[in-house]
Amino acid sequence: MRGILYLMSFFDDISYKTVLGRAVKYSAVLMGGEAAYIEGISRIISVAQDKIEIAAGKTLIEITGENLVIDELERESVIVKGRIFGVREV
Repeated sequence: MRGILYLMSFFDDISYKTVLGRAVKYSAVLMGGEAAYIEGISRIISVAQDKIEIAAGKTLIEITGENLVIDELERESVIVKGRIFGVREV
């Protein structure tokens, strides 16, 4: 049987939905306060031990915490590790 193989990210399904009436352009998952996975990013703005700023289109995402480092960076996703206090839009 022939068909189309479509590989989709876990976040592709929710990226088309809306939150509070706004289109969701990125997805963020906190992992126990020790890591954050963000998908849908366009670039890294700044990196410091207590704050990392990331652009997702026209949205600025701020990750705050202690001893923050970018552990993995791929085309449109990033994993930040450290003691994470919060992830928010600025």
